[in-house]
This record gives sequence, C-alpha cells and structure tokens, in this order.
Amino acid sequence: MSISEQTIAEKSRTIKIDIRSLGYGRPGVPGVGKENDCVDYFARVDPSLFFENSYDAIIVADEAGRVLQANARAAQFFGYDKGTLSRASLSLLIAGITEDLLHQIHSEVTKNRRYMRIQAFARHKDGNYSSVEVIVMSNMRVGGADDPICYLIRDTQLRYEAEQNLNSAYHAMDNTDAGIGVATLQGVFSYANRALCELFADAKNGALVGQPLDIWFDRKKILEPMLEKIQNRESWSGEQRFLRGEKSAWLLIYAVPDVNEDGELTGLVLSVRDLAERRRAEIAEQSVARNRALMESLSSVCHDLGQPATVLLTSLELLKQEKDLDAETARQMVDMSYEAALDLRRCLQELNTRRRSGTEQPDGDEGEGES
Repeated sequence: MSISEQTIAEKSRTIKIDIRSLGYGRPGVPGVGKENDCVDYFARVDPSLFFENSYDAIIVADEAGRVLQANARAAQFFGYDKGTLSRASLSLLIAGITEDLLHQIHSEVTKNRRYMRIQAFARHKDGNYSSVEVIVMSNMRVGGADDPICYLIRDTQLRYEAEQNLNSAYHAMDNTDAGIGVATLQGVFSYANRALCELFADAKNGALVGQPLDIWFDRKKILEPMLEKIQNRESWSGEQRFLRGEKSAWLLIYAVPDVNEDGELTGLVLSVRDLAERRRAEIAEQSVARNRALMESLSSVCHDLGQPATVLLTSLELLKQEKDLDAETARQMVDMSYEAALDLRRCLQELNTRRRSGTEQPDGDEGEGES
C-alpha cells in the first residue's frame, strides 16, 4: 500500500525544488573563500546536528538488527516515538529484513569494509508502506568486529511511483497493436515500438532508431506538412499508401508534438495504423452489396425481357406457318416483331449498363503519397 504525496512530504519534512532549467547553458561558477575557512567552519559544527537532521531516517543497529539509536527524523518518518523506536527491530521497520540478510550485511560492511545499497519498503506505524533506499555502512571509527551498523534511509516513494508509471506506460506502448514512434525535429527515429518495427519491413525492435522518416514517408506530401504542424505545436494526421515487397499497406498517420517538462519542443510522437485489411473488407462489402442489388434487379429485367420476346417469337411463328396471310396482316405482324425487337434491345442495353456499373472500381483505390 502506498501513501499519498502529501503524507510523504509531511513525514520527510523535505521541500523539493527543481532549478535544473536555470542551469542550462550556464558556465560553472568558481568557488568563493579559502580552504582554511571551510576547515575552521566544520571544526565549530556540532556533529550531532548532522545526525539528527540528515536523511529521512538514520538508524544505528547491532548485528542482530536491534535498534541502538535513531535520529529525530527516523521517529517522525516511521511514526513511532523515539523511545519505542530505540527498542524496535529492523524487521519491524523494513520489510524483507531476515536473519540471513542481517548476517550478510554484517559480514560485508564490517569484515570487508564495503557499503551496501538496498531497495526496500518501509513499514510505518499506521500500516502503510513506502519505497525507501537504504545505505548500509559500518562504524569506521571503532573498526572492531562488533561495530554497530549504520542504516541511512531515504524516502523514494515518489520516484518509485514515477518509475512504475513509466514502466506501465512503456509496456502498454510496446505491446499495443498500433505502431508508436518518437522522432526528432530533424525527422529521425529515436524510438519505435514492436508494432512499428514489424510494419516497416519486418524490422526488429530498435532497428528503426537513427533511421530518417523519409525512408517510409513521402517527403513532400507527408513529412514536410507534418513537421510544419509540429513546429507550430499542432497535431497532424494523414494517410499514405505504403508498398512493402509484394504487399501493400494503407497507413493512417497521427503526429503530435513531443514537449519536455520544461515546455521545450523536442520532437514528435507518431501513431501509425495499417488500414489495408479494413479497406479491403469495405471494398468487398461494397461489391457484395452491388451484386445483391444486381441480382435483385435481374428478376425485373427478366420480366421486362419476357414480354417482347414472347411477342417476337409468336409473330415469327405465325409468319412462318401461315403462308396465305394477307398483306395487311403480314405487315402488322412485322411491325409487332420490330417493336418487340426494339424493346429487347432497350432491355439489353439497360442490363449492360447495370453490369458495367457493378464492376467499376471504387473511388480512392489509388491514394496519394505512395512510397
């Protein structure tokens, strides 16, 4: 369980100020004063002042992990009074402290005179946990085998939460089905996730880093308008047909500015999706719909063809069988046959027009910005 930033700030009593942006491009400032002045100053400082106020907690413990002494900030950080804290065990204060670990710590820092850096979780009196970094060192002044061990504890909960958020964002971005990439303002990839690498020539992870965008994006129709929008801190979107060997892709591209914590424009973030399969499905669906409409119209066309065909066939049979027809009757039969033939031609022309309209390619099959 993590505790809120406000609770952490109240427990650590540390005010964090970030002035790194004020130092960008600044030359180093030479030191002021003499070395002897510094030596004289530290000679007058009470060392207990450093002990009581350094780190978020300083604990001195024996080989078994029993707390021998703790500074004032430790009592405040863990939530115990100083008397209770001085009788506590490290296993109560730091999660994961075991006898084997204590033995290893004692061996390394007292016998081998090494420092240890431990990432752990602190247990607070209220039941909450917070991420801490523990620096372990021995009492170098005594130098004996029974030296007490000093634990310098620093609260890293905010950093831990930030790292977890970044880690979750990275895994989400690396495993999404959309191609995600980050590029500089000069149009060069600085990051590309797995999907984007697979989309562009089946490249492996990291293979796109350092490659210019104009290898895959048309410079005049895609890249230059995109970079112009990014320079104005505006988003951009567009489409492009992309040929990869024998396969073709239809790319839907989104680009947004990449701005750092100081508000400076550092590049752009790309989101790329292949819409080829969806476009093919849409074309197939449209074709099926047109064929269905054509089949439904065939019944009415057949009905329209049936009447003139019947008239024409009947008239021809009468003209063939009845040789003694008078001239007027024969003329009427020929006129009926001619009109029936005209009706047939008109119906066939209409059917041919419908057939051609049903086999035409849909608009937009050829796109701009082919690569």
